[in-house]
Amino acid sequence: MSDVNDVSRRDFLRGAAQTAAGVSAGAAAVQTAQASPGVYKRILPQTVIGANEKILTGHIGVGNMGIRDLEFVMFRDAQDIQPIVVCDLFPRFVDMAVSLVTNGKGKGGFPAPATTPHFEDIINNKDVDAVVVVTPDHWHTIPTLMAIDAGKDVYCEKPLCTTMEEAIALRTTIKASQQVYQSGTMQRSGKYFQEAVDLIQKGYIGKVRRVECWNHDDNKIEGIGKPTDAKPEWLDWDRYIGWTQKVPYNKNRYIYNFRWFTEYSGGKITDWGTHLLDIAIWAMGEDKSPKSVTAAGGNLILQDNRTTPDTLDVFWEFDDYILSFSNRAWCPDWWQEQITPEKAERQTHGIYFHGTLGTMRVDRKGYAVYPFGANGKCDPVSKRDAVEADMNNAHWANFADCVRARQQPICNIDVAFQTAKICLTGKCAYLASAKLDWDDAALKFAGNDAEAVKVANDWAYRPYQNGWSLQSPYFDGWKV
Repeated sequence: MSDVNDVSRRDFLRGAAQTAAGVSAGAAAVQTAQASPGVYKRILPQTVIGANEKILTGHIGVGNMGIRDLEFVMFRDAQDIQPIVVCDLFPRFVDMAVSLVTNGKGKGGFPAPATTPHFEDIINNKDVDAVVVVTPDHWHTIPTLMAIDAGKDVYCEKPLCTTMEEAIALRTTIKASQQVYQSGTMQRSGKYFQEAVDLIQKGYIGKVRRVECWNHDDNKIEGIGKPTDAKPEWLDWDRYIGWTQKVPYNKNRYIYNFRWFTEYSGGKITDWGTHLLDIAIWAMGEDKSPKSVTAAGGNLILQDNRTTPDTLDVFWEFDDYILSFSNRAWCPDWWQEQITPEKAERQTHGIYFHGTLGTMRVDRKGYAVYPFGANGKCDPVSKRDAVEADMNNAHWANFADCVRARQQPICNIDVAFQTAKICLTGKCAYLASAKLDWDDAALKFAGNDAEAVKVANDWAYRPYQNGWSLQSPYFDGWKV
């Protein structure tokens, strides 16, 4: 719980953030947007939210997953979270978000939130209690750091970040604060994922020494194509590129497909891989770190302009088990229909835990245990009726509860950091085309192949460009 000193600290940080951002007259209205009539502006610190008060949120990024998160917020039975500001560079997404907040799709809406294309306006809004970051991956870090500096709680979609240096900055800043941080890896809030992890940790399938994570797609050979579209007049492309290398506008680098460009993401290993690898390391022990990592893959099939691989296999060697992640973007695992005890279902993703007494398969539909008789085996188990929305709703409930109680949520910064470390080491090993040692104390790659080690570390710690940095005020071009 905060004390009186925290009030002055938060006021100071807000003032510093406004000075750094150079608040303009146009942004002032957004930065003072308040809740609906009847929801009074609190006089206590923002870290003290009454049981009957709404948590006031500002949403940075409201496309695709951003809209889904707004839906989870709006459709919660508790109706205890109110979006008061929304931000996106795409005007149509902003319009969709405003419509969702106001009509509530039958749940009862709120007054229209303020809108802005600039995330710093949300950071500087004194009425915002929590910031929801649902941007392309390369924009997860700066808004989160600024929100934490301003004394706001943060819900940020996965992955945590795009570089190890970002991960370190986030962990350092968040752990030094009193703020609540929740990563959007919502599978940890799924009851069947929790049950499966508990069974693994209790030894139900014996000693587990091999874990396989996989995600396979059914893209056509042309993939996402090679568009040469002209930049829309309304899009601030420099703002979108941010700290990454400047490149000409390309439609595929924007909206959903940014995932397939190495500058902004890591492809499937940081997309779906974050979800799957997170559960794997949770079950096997988050205090463990890999000794080495190796990867193989490339753009072998799809004929498009992506820069992340369409085929990838990564292996991490721990002291007591081997972990892997596999992705191919062009052929799902139809053959696996034959080995499931349930009716045939399309196999796109999953985790296999191979133990001495049996194998457990885990995915978003639930889990199943297949006994192995040679070592005494275990009893078969099959729970395959999970509803994905349930885990999302539970994840948001966990965040809201922790904001009120000032407690650590289920996917706090330590959890997100460990998962990001696994995903990023895999991505960097692929880019270096080598087997690399991992020095966990230094959080850097090591090994005999000096050239490969340099490539991997350079990418893990690649510098910010275009006036952006990981130190406050984060951008040297704020308008004054």
